[in-house]
Amino acid sequence: MSFNPRRLPTVLTADELIDKAFRRASKVSGRNSREKALNKLSTISNVLDNYFERIISSHPSYDNLDDFYREMVDVVVGIRRLKKSLAALSWANTMTQKVISKGIRRIKGGNDPDRVLKEVYGRIASIIEQVDDALRFLNDAKNRMREIPTLSGDFTAVFAGYPNVGKSSIISAISTVKPEIASYPFTTKKINVGFIDADGLRIQVIDTPGLLDRPMDRRNRIERRAILALRYLADVVIFVIDPTESCGYEIDKQMNLLYEIRDQFDVPVIEIYSKADLHEKRDRLAISTVSGEGVDELLGLVISMAEEKSKKKSENG
Repeated sequence: MSFNPRRLPTVLTADELIDKAFRRASKVSGRNSREKALNKLSTISNVLDNYFERIISSHPSYDNLDDFYREMVDVVVGIRRLKKSLAALSWANTMTQKVISKGIRRIKGGNDPDRVLKEVYGRIASIIEQVDDALRFLNDAKNRMREIPTLSGDFTAVFAGYPNVGKSSIISAISTVKPEIASYPFTTKKINVGFIDADGLRIQVIDTPGLLDRPMDRRNRIERRAILALRYLADVVIFVIDPTESCGYEIDKQMNLLYEIRDQFDVPVIEIYSKADLHEKRDRLAISTVSGEGVDELLGLVISMAEEKSKKKSENG
């Protein structure tokens, strides 16, 4: 089950929601005070029920999300608190509907409509104010979940390596659909997503700065969870090594990270050198985005792997 958090609606605060419901009711009229009060309560009932249901139903079943999205939602906002907040809204909806229904029965039973209306308004406001924290959290969560990229289910190549080794430049060089390259804020870092379109075969390419660029013992909980999430997406990891060390990291450190990546990902790892125009090392595929050396070879390798997976998928039905 995929997930597009950018479609989640803005959530009002308690005061804003109360004002919305009562303002809508203030425009309602009736032939007499009794009918007017009943119409007001009916209007408030519809406004609140529709609003709460819209917010609740806009969220997916987080337990049934794909592993990637479930991991990322938990990292960014916390699924347990999301569920608790949505349950609070469901409670508020149930309680306000009960209060309104009781008020309607009292008015129909001959009670003073103005007095009943005032009491019902007060109880409704009190109930909604009790879930203000949940409303505010859900709106904040909506904004924070925009950090989660909406990714495709295409064959995916994940680029890894230390910062400034040339990952993004190589992705730009092999990604043929340039307008689809976008940057998303991602656990305080950025994840760059590009696509390769090869004769109808679409390949997703992901750059992971800040996610895989530190030794395991120095990574925080969010970074570790992000790595686990990316594991669900990667069909191949392309590890970029800068042998010129102009990135600021020694070869030994880069190689240690490579070994960790091999352990972390149960997928093929392609090892490549970047900045081939600045060095002579050729014991691995060397890429230069300046001269173009190795770009076609890397592209061909990724495409062939994607074609092989597509073929196996077709054969398996």
